[in-house]
This record gives sequence, structure tokens and C-alpha cells, in this order.
Amino acid sequence: MSESLRAAKSLTSDPIISRSLNESLARMLRNVKERRFKAGETIYTADSEAKFMYLLHEGSVELVTPLGKKISLHSSRFGEEAATEVPHYLSTAVAVTDVVAFSIPRASLAGLNEYNEGHQAEFYFSLLASYGGEGIRNRIAKPPAVKTHARDVIQAIGWAVATVLPLLVLLFGHELGLGREPVLFLAIFAATVVMWVFELVDEYIPGLFALLVTLAIGLAPPKSVLAGFASDGFFMAMSILGLGTVIVLSGLSFRFLLWVLRYLPNSKAGHNLGLLITGILLTPVVPSINARAALVAPFLIDMAETVKFQFRGNAATQLAVAAFTGATLVSACYLTSRSVNFVIFGLLSPQQQQHFQWLYWVFASSVAGIAMLAIYVVAVTLAFPGKEVSRLSKEQVDVQLALLGPIKAREWASLVGGFAFAIGVVTTSIHGVQPSWLGMAILFTLLLFGSLRKSEFREKTDWPSLLYLGSLVGILNVFAYFGLDKMIGSHLSVLGDLMSANFELFIAILFGVVALLRFVIPNTATIALCATIFMPLAEHAGIHPWVIGFILLLFGDMWLLPYQCPHYQQFKEIVHLKDIYDEKTFLRFNLFMNLVRLGGIYASIPFWKWLGLV
Repeated sequence: MSESLRAAKSLTSDPIISRSLNESLARMLRNVKERRFKAGETIYTADSEAKFMYLLHEGSVELVTPLGKKISLHSSRFGEEAATEVPHYLSTAVAVTDVVAFSIPRASLAGLNEYNEGHQAEFYFSLLASYGGEGIRNRIAKPPAVKTHARDVIQAIGWAVATVLPLLVLLFGHELGLGREPVLFLAIFAATVVMWVFELVDEYIPGLFALLVTLAIGLAPPKSVLAGFASDGFFMAMSILGLGTVIVLSGLSFRFLLWVLRYLPNSKAGHNLGLLITGILLTPVVPSINARAALVAPFLIDMAETVKFQFRGNAATQLAVAAFTGATLVSACYLTSRSVNFVIFGLLSPQQQQHFQWLYWVFASSVAGIAMLAIYVVAVTLAFPGKEVSRLSKEQVDVQLALLGPIKAREWASLVGGFAFAIGVVTTSIHGVQPSWLGMAILFTLLLFGSLRKSEFREKTDWPSLLYLGSLVGILNVFAYFGLDKMIGSHLSVLGDLMSANFELFIAILFGVVALLRFVIPNTATIALCATIFMPLAEHAGIHPWVIGFILLLFGDMWLLPYQCPHYQQFKEIVHLKDIYDEKTFLRFNLFMNLVRLGGIYASIPFWKWLGLV
């Protein structure tokens, strides 16, 4: 029997772990390792960091407390401290005979507890059964003290700017020829932007602040201010987030990823292609770039460890690049890939929205996507030479699929919901139901039949992103209500003329402008602000506004330094614990990928001209 099968048998034999969701077991299997200890060998010592819990497969183990009390195991499991908030082992574990055990890391146990309610309490009860509760309460981990001096200084500067800048706008705004209400709104907007730039609060809060103050002092009618929360884009985003939650929580996405890994060519190129394709296929169905980065990161870790590439070497770094690129590169090519895409969708006129539904959005962006992927494949081949031999354990994937079992009702529900949405979008011209309401009908059905549970809908749906989306659209609507977009456009008429006369040069200038803004403004705010200015200019220049919106979606994802990219920080946080890839090499390649985005836009211009968009 292989190690993977033995590990699976131990997991399914444990009284607590065996009651876990099948997906939890399948996910955890890749991190379960067989460990062997000689008789008399110390497995871990009291007060050492509790990194692993162990499932005893063969032999016997004795626990010895710091006071010398010897405890016999009451189950085949020991080291439960790693499955709780107790940071250190309460005893020393010694192999009485030769021992074979399976170690499960604390991170995997945390994931198990998260998706299986009640598990952590049972692990605590198991500890209590062994130690009678003595010492456990006092040893529960306390949050470590964090040095925040530098961050405090930045925040102090940020709040000072957020206070002074609106006052300056109030004092000198009338010199722009604006009335009292537009000047007040610009002061509110200035404070909002400063909060985004200095990251003083979570990104969805400044938008809500702007809407609240605008409504409280009656600057604009509620119909305009709150339009973002009643837009088709908002309801489509909510329905897609709900469907994406079911797809992930049902285990369908994980099953699909295992299928992809199972049938990959067993080669370096095959593994890189698999991670790339996995991220690309997740893009339209998981409507959060952060969630996709978090989904592909464990597979990168698993693959890098399984194929035994040298960590921080070229081959391992190439795998990291493939995983991250797949999850992020073509986000702009799918309407449903993230919430900011719906901001661009919301800035289109109703007639334009009717035209640029999901399928046509993909079609119009297809040349850019294909060109970027083609350039990436060539570049990554040249940038990461080497002949490291790779071997993926197909057997482990088979065991993980076996742990998942047959496709379950929730997976069928998410599968049918996804296909129904796709078919409904394609056939909109026949049945006349707008995709946003079709998505809401699917969401309602999932809720009605319990495929999406109330607790999951409340806790797993990305409500901050929805609030951020609604508030951004509301802010942009107020901009239009006061005519600020036209005023800014009139001052930038030279760019509108350039857009019409030399579109290629305009793109290069826009690339530079967005790159500079990204050093101080988050990507979604950069996209929204630039879209407010440049999309109205596009119509006057004979360019379809969607083209400018799409370009901004691509350029807004540019980043040079990690602080500019929250989803990279999340990806790094998960992956860098294993020190798999060389970050300097990764960042150098990412610098080139920014230029790849520019290349994808230029490659699309003839296609857009053929479509009549340029």
C-alpha cells in the first residue's frame, strides 16, 4: 500500500477527522507526511512549538508532562495542541517502540477546523481527556505584540492630509468656476481619495463615507447617490459571488483542479501549463482575484513539493509565475472575474450594456487575452531555462479524488447553475431576460433548495467588495450629476483630440499615467477614477467607451512593488512560508508582464477596428 493510501486510511479512521467534509480530507492529504521514529526517540518536547498533530499508525507512544507524570494514549492521535489555539506542546512525546505516524501541520488543521464546525472543540476535549485541563487555559495563544510605529506615522500623515486637503478644496474650489454643491462634493471626494491612497481604513469604507456625507447634507438626490446599489452590475455581481461561493464550498472547483492535475503531461512544461490553465479556468467562475490567488497557492505548494524541484530554483520559480499568472492575467477578459469589472460595465449606457454582455465581452477581449498568453509562453520559456526533471504523483491525486467520492448534490447544483447562467447569457436575445436577473434567479434557487446555506451566504460572500462596487458607482454617478466628468474632460480635451488622431500614442501615454498613479492609489480606485475621466472622452473621439474601460482594467493591474498588489501579498503569504520561489526573479519577470499587457492592447487594435469599436 502506498504512503498516500496509508495516510488516507489513517485520516478516515480517526474518530474526529473522519467526520470531516470529503473536500477537507482531500485538501489535507497532500500535506500529511509519514514519519518514522526509533524506540526511545523523542518525537517532540514539552513547551516546544506545536507544529504537527500525529496519527499513530504503528507502535506505541508515551506522553511525559514537565512534572514527570506519564500519560498513556487514549487514542491513536497525539499532539492535538496543533489543532487548537495552544501554541506549545504540553508534554514530551517519546516512542516506546519503533513508531510509524502521520504528521499533519497546524496550517492544515486550521483549515480543517474552519470548514468543519465543532472539530476544534473536540480536539480541545481530547486534550482535556489527557491532561484534565491543567495548564491548557493559561497556554492558549495570545496575539503577539506588533510593532506599528512606522505604520502609525504613515496613518498620522494620512489623516492630516485627509483633513487639510478638503479644507483647501473648500477655500479655493470656487476658483474653478464651480458652485457651492460641486465644491462640497469635491472636498468629500478629496478626503475619500486620501483614505484610499494611505490605506487608512479598509478599501470599501471611504466610498461609504462619501455616500453618507453626500446624502446627509443633501448635495445630490438619493436616486443618483445610491444608484450603484440598484444597478444591474451590482445584482449580477452579487449573484456571481453567490454562485462562486457554492462552486468553491461544494468542492466542485477542487475536484476540477484535481482532474486537471490528473491528466496533465508528466513533464515540467505540463505542470506549468496545468497551473496556468487552472488559474485561467477559475477566472470566470471565482469572482475575486484574491480568492483565485488563494486557491492556486496550495496547488503550487503541493506540486512543487511533489515534483521535488529545488526550492528557489528556476523551475520552482517558474511554477510560481505560472500559478500567479493564470489566476490574474486575463481578469479583464471576463466580466464576472472581479467586482471592478462591473464598475466599468456600470459606466456604459444601457444600450452599450445590452451589447457587452458576458459572451461579447469575452469575444471583444479575446485577441488581447490570446496575445498576452502567447507572449507569456515565449517569455517564460526563455526566462527560466533548465532541465530539472519533474514527477507528479498521479497516485496521490487518485487518492484525493477517491476521498472526494462521487459528485454530490451541491456540486451538481453548482454545475447546473453555472451552465444555466452561461446558456442563459448566450440566449438573451431569445428569452429577453437580462443576465443580472438571470443570475439572481439562479442565486434564489440555490438559496431556496439549501445549496447555498444562510451562514455561508452571510459569511463567505464577499460583501465588502459589493459595498465597494456600489459606492464606487454611486460616486461616479454624483460626478456625472454635477458635470464634473465633463469639466475634467474639457480641461483634458487635448487628450481627447490625441485619442482621435493618434490612438496608439494615446495608449502609450495612458500606460505611463496609470503606472504613476498606481504608486499611490490602489488598483480599483485608479481604474474607477480614470474611467470617469477617459470613458466620456472616448465617445467624443469616436472610440467605444468599453475599449477605454478594458484598457484601464488591464493597465490598472500593473504593479512593480509588492505593496501595490494585495492579491500578490496574499499569494506570497501562503506560498512563502515554504520559501518555494525566488522573489527577486519573480518580481523581475512581473516587470516584463506589465509590458505584456501593453502588447496585448496593441495587438487588439486591428481587431477592434474590424468590430467597429475603434
